[in-house]
Amino acid sequence: MNETIMRVPDMSCGHCVATVQGALERVDGVASVQVSLDTKIAQISHHGEIDTYALMSAVQAVGFTPELDA
Repeated sequence: MNETIMRVPDMSCGHCVATVQGALERVDGVASVQVSLDTKIAQISHHGEIDTYALMSAVQAVGFTPELDA
């Protein structure tokens, strides 16, 4: 299992967390998602490679500004 870390600094409430998590879970190839409001980080577990553009686009589509960790 591989993991991608994404920062979502503009999350501010539990609803934000649920919205971001739901958006990421709908991306093809995602196995599971853990989102923390405290750290403003989404941990995305997936098998093999994942389309990081699709992850970023999914979060942007629900109104947030994602940042991938390098």
